Amino acid sequence: MYDFLYLTLISLFPFFDIVTLVIACPCALIISTPVTYVAGLAAAAQRGVIVKGGAHLEALGRVKSIAFDKTGTLSEGIFALMHFSTIGDRRPRKEVLEYLALMEAPASHPLSDAIVKGAANEQVAIPKHLTLEDHTILPGEGITAVVEGKHVYVGNEKLFRRLGLYDNLSNADVETAHKWTRTGGTLGYISIEGDGIVGFYCVADKIRNESMEVVKRLKKMGIDITMLTGDQRPAAIGIGNQIGLTEDDIKSQLLPEDKLDFISNAVEANKAKRCCGTKRNVMMVGDGVNDAPALALADVSVAMGEGAALAMETADVTLMDSNLNKLYYIIIMGRRVIRTIIENVTFSLATKAIVAGFTFAGKASLWAAIASDVGAMLIVTLNGMKLLPSSRRVRENELVASGEREASDEAARSSYFSEMRSRAFQIDIANAPSEPLLLEDDVKDDRFADEEETTGNY
Repeated sequence: MYDFLYLTLISLFPFFDIVTLVIACPCALIISTPVTYVAGLAAAAQRGVIVKGGAHLEALGRVKSIAFDKTGTLSEGIFALMHFSTIGDRRPRKEVLEYLALMEAPASHPLSDAIVKGAANEQVAIPKHLTLEDHTILPGEGITAVVEGKHVYVGNEKLFRRLGLYDNLSNADVETAHKWTRTGGTLGYISIEGDGIVGFYCVADKIRNESMEVVKRLKKMGIDITMLTGDQRPAAIGIGNQIGLTEDDIKSQLLPEDKLDFISNAVEANKAKRCCGTKRNVMMVGDGVNDAPALALADVSVAMGEGAALAMETADVTLMDSNLNKLYYIIIMGRRVIRTIIENVTFSLATKAIVAGFTFAGKASLWAAIASDVGAMLIVTLNGMKLLPSSRRVRENELVASGEREASDEAARSSYFSEMRSRAFQIDIANAPSEPLLLEDDVKDDRFADEEETTGNY
């Protein structure tokens, strides 16, 4: 009897060996992740979102905190000179505007372009009889130069407090400036050596139509939202309130290195909060040159397609049409990718375990092992490919995107100029000309603002 059992086991060993080899084949397990990555990347690309690899797509699904730059990201980066007023009677309005236009003309910041255009609409051109020397950018503060042998400064409150000139302003001028900033505008001053501060102005930007809705959706997903800006606190709060952010969610008066420090601290803090190995990623969304260091340091970074080339090169993800709705879409896609990978890996291992159990119980055949291996591979492949939209959905998305783009551009242009005309010079109407500062023809072809300097907003 023992001889019979021995011979039976010996005869079965080759069968078990072959079946075990087939079961051990990891085809389904290996292909489950790459096919999901490829499907997710292709689906994102069809929606105008470029992701630089599957690992970044998976990282998007683990985002728990997002830091938004303001200018060009939450806002469109299209500025208009809203208000301008002289201080005292030491310099006439036209002369102060000439100095302001002369100082801002060499700068490439979008604010500078708006100021030069606003002056031009008052028939004030860049003066050619004045000599400009030593034009210098002051990081996070403004600009300075020597005009006709006198030092001229243009910048924010921080600059003029450092120069000791801000305290010389009258209470009436300070109150007027605060009224302007509460509407969400960016405030600036100009001083001329020997005369002190001779004028101040307010430049406003337009919030993207989709910003408020996207922020609301992201918060519902449990994601913490923070806005980073170089604007002064009142202006930053005015903008933040328009998109549904609280004061605690707004970080203002930041230099580029301050944004970098914020992201660095957030990344380190989230590492400390990890539970059972679950990663809590920090995302940075920006568009300018000054955002590049923070984009590079974040766990996952997103650049706007209309932004600086350096920002797009540094970022892991690029929204080609700068539509923030695509940001919400790609985060959802990242979560779907993670869920699909888990489904595929679980199914692959479960299939192998079940077939192995039947085999060692003597209930499975070689053909059953082969069929389960090939079948599992096909199933995980199809499951990964479910992320791809159908051809019909692709055509619908293209038509919707085309129609929305045309309607959005026209509506944005119409509402933008209506708002500018109705709000411009509400406070300093006595000194302002009757025509609006910014004409529609001046910006129809200027949707793409110049790249921001590394100095941040001023």
